[in-house]
Amino acid sequence: PYTHPRISDMNTLILKEFKDYFIQLDFDNDSVLDKIYSKDIVFTDPIHEISGIENLEKYFKKLNDNLIKGSFQFTEESIADNKAYLSWDMNLQLKKPNKSVHASGISVLTIDEKIITQRDYFDAGELFYENIPVLGGIIRFLKKKIAN
Repeated sequence: PYTHPRISDMNTLILKEFKDYFIQLDFDNDSVLDKIYSKDIVFTDPIHEISGIENLEKYFKKLNDNLIKGSFQFTEESIADNKAYLSWDMNLQLKKPNKSVHASGISVLTIDEKIITQRDYFDAGELFYENIPVLGGIIRFLKKKIAN
């Protein structure tokens, strides 16, 4: 009978390095990325789909260029077979617009010695669209109308 692969000690180490990297967000330190992500990583969130470690490094560098500081707090973790489910709260202080941004979400990682897929789930409106000056006001207004 077929049995699912279990998360190995190596995968546990990769998961720890992943969390350590994002707890004190430092997109400049991209040497860690090669240690935790497969060269063929597929990273998906509500706005992007990025394939390959080079493209992910470019994406993180672009984010870093607009970041004053940032951190993730991991609130829950569940590991099943070779998948890790991590709930998180993210706090970013951005250069443009000059403001602090908070969002909550979950990352689903598939690990096979390194992370081969990462899918992040979060409210893109909360994180991005509501922080664009004119568009943000419209979205907040619409949310209030819908709630009432």
